[in-house]
Amino acid sequence: MESVLSMAKQEFKKRWESDDAGGGISFDDVANCAKAWGIASNPRTMRLELVRYLVLKAAGTEDAEEYAPEVEEEDEYAA
Repeated sequence: MESVLSMAKQEFKKRWESDDAGGGISFDDVANCAKAWGIASNPRTMRLELVRYLVLKAAGTEDAEEYAPEVEEEDEYAA
């Protein structure tokens, strides 16, 4: 069963920016936030890089643009 717990955007940002390891945030955390924040209904079926970037942007992290994936033709709809 998939966990439905997610962090608030401010909590995510604070943890992400707390250290170089992203505050211990896992891809499960990122995927749960993506779903809870209305970014993606099925984030685990999307490219990891895209989901991470969209969540970082939504949380307003300072380094979000450093994680921007290269846009491929098939991903243009997701931008």
